[in-house]
This record gives sequence, C-alpha cells and structure tokens, in this order.
Amino acid sequence: MQRRNFIRNTSLAGLAGIGATSLALQSFNSAPEPERNDTRFNVRDFGAKGDGKTPDSHAIQKALDEAGKVKGTVWFPSGTYLCHDLKVPAHVTLLADPAWIFRTEKAGAVLELDEENANCLLDITGAFGVHIRGIMLNGMRNARKSIHGIWLNNTEKWSEKEDTIVIDDTKVMNFSGHGVYLNRIWLFIIRHSQFMSNKGDGVCIRGWDGFVTDNQFSANGQNGFGCDSVGATIMFTANRVEWNKGYGLCVMNGDDWNITGNSFDRNYGAGLCMRNVNAVTVTGNVFRRCGKDSSQLTEGERSCQVRLEDCRGVAVTGNACLAGQDDGGKGLFTPQVGFIIKKMSYSIISNNTLWNGYMQDMVVDFGEHGEQFIMKDNVGCAKQQ
Repeated sequence: MQRRNFIRNTSLAGLAGIGATSLALQSFNSAPEPERNDTRFNVRDFGAKGDGKTPDSHAIQKALDEAGKVKGTVWFPSGTYLCHDLKVPAHVTLLADPAWIFRTEKAGAVLELDEENANCLLDITGAFGVHIRGIMLNGMRNARKSIHGIWLNNTEKWSEKEDTIVIDDTKVMNFSGHGVYLNRIWLFIIRHSQFMSNKGDGVCIRGWDGFVTDNQFSANGQNGFGCDSVGATIMFTANRVEWNKGYGLCVMNGDDWNITGNSFDRNYGAGLCMRNVNAVTVTGNVFRRCGKDSSQLTEGERSCQVRLEDCRGVAVTGNACLAGQDDGGKGLFTPQVGFIIKKMSYSIISNNTLWNGYMQDMVVDFGEHGEQFIMKDNVGCAKQQ
C-alpha cells in the first residue's frame, strides 16, 4: 500500500472510531438510570435526629414512603424519635435491634408520641404484609383523647385481602388508648412482645385468623388482650397475662380459639372471661391470684379465676388454679371463686385442679344450661389464710 493511501485509510478508520464512540456516549447519556438495588433505608439519612428533642415525623415518613416504593425496610438506629400518625405503606418492614426490657425504662430505638391530638403513633391501615420488629413505642398515657400505639382502622368494611401483619420483638407502652388496636383485622401474628401500662387494652382486636404467642400483657388499664365484638380462629399460646385492671383475656362473641399454656396472674377480673363463644379449648393454663379487684366488673365482689357464660362446644381441661395476694404478702387474698358459669351447652369442664385455688367456693353455678353440659372430676380446696 502506498504511503498516501495508508494515511487516507487510517484517517477514515479513525474518524469512524470517533463517530462510533460519540454515538455510544450519546446512547449512554440518554439511557435511564439503573434501579436502586438497596431496599434498606436508614431514617437518619432522611434527616431524623433521634435525639428526643427534634420532631422526626416528617423525616421518618419520607423514609417510609421511599421504602414503600420497593417493598423495603426502614431502619431505626438506637435513639428516641419524636413522632405521631406515621402512615405505613404496604409490604414495608420497620426494623431495629430489640433492646427493650421488662420495666418501663426506655432502651434501643424508641418511637415516642409527641402530639396529644394524634390518633395513633403507627397507622397500619392498608399496610398489607407489614412487619414491625425490635422497636419500642412510648405514648402519653394521660393524653386528653384516646390515642393508640399501633392502629389498623377498617371502620367501614373488612380488608379486601388478608392483612398479614407481624408484630415481633416489640414493646408498646403508656398509650391513652389501646397499645395495639386492630379493627376488622384479617390474619395477624403477634409474638415475643410486651404490651404494658396502656390505659386501654394491651391489645384489642375485632377480627380473625391470629397467632398470639410468647408475649407479656402487663398492667394495662383494661384487659390484657381484649376482643369486644367478634374474634375467631385465634391461637393464644404461652403468654403471660398479669396485673391488668380488666380481665386477663376477654373474648366476647366468636369461635375457634385455642387457649393453651398461658399464665394468668393477678388480673383485677377473671384471668379468662368468655361470653357467647363456640368451639374453644382451654388447656394447660395456670390461673393465679386473679380477681384482685373485680368490683367494677360483671362478677362484682364475687371474684373468680375463670368466668364462662353462654358458651357452646367449649372444653376446659387440665388447668391449675391458685389463690393468693399481692407480692410481698400485701393486699386481699383472691379470688373468692374458682369458676363462675352460666348457660353452658355441649361443653365440658373437667380434670382441673384448684388446690388452694379459691377462698370460698370452687364453683358458682348460675344455671340456665342447655343440653349436654358436663362438669365433673375437678379437685381442689379453699386456701386458708
């Protein structure tokens, strides 16, 4: 090849290469930005301070909204975050290192209510698949209105599909309403958590399909766990339910409960109160010192360990009851009665032990029973002071 042709050809090739590079750069610059692969959002990156002084609602809500776009996780480093009425999107996880302890001291990541006119701290209405784990929620117990800690508020109709919420390794305390209020809930899991010193119930539900396991319901102003309208298909297992000013577990209207292996201790009313329920097993529980002060409840001065009324298909077997007084040998010995029963049908109460299980009567039977009610083979004696 002659020198002139070589230079000409290589010059054309160079121009072609430059043109190709220019087109490639143009194509790269016009391409859409790659999608975010990280689905974990630290609230501090959105401006939350967690110093217990700065209002953090706006910053946390921004983190929740971004996580909602990718079904991600909102991470709370240890600190106290002042906030209220946070709206949680569907399929989002609220996560922190669980560091709370039994008493009311604050530890770990604390979401603290900062508004007396709020409705709740966390609003999970429509938040299908939400997970709340490792967080402490602290309210204003003496607020002028009823404010809930975690609120699912389907006031008009049931959810279009299973809510599928999970509350795990979480502590909810000091709210003027319920610690957790699940109104028309469909499928929930509550486990390894504590609901303490709320003015209403520790947890109040209206709904069905629940798993409630390994929790503490302590010193709430009403019931430890309450179901005041309808509750069905609930597994209530291995919980400690104590010192609540209503009933330990209160079930009004429902069916298909499995109440197994729980400890009901020193509740002001009965450890377990059930009315108008069907197809329930109550097995392997301990009822201790319940009926601390039932004067404001249905049973009045006749405090009891268990109250059952208008029930069908209920089996109460293999439970143990023990009377007693407050810690340190203080207060009245209670309860007066082991079981208070009325209007039972197709049910059996048998093989329970009430050694030192009551102060006056093992059973107070108000009658009006329907067909096939059996009460037999229960053993026990009154406690001597």
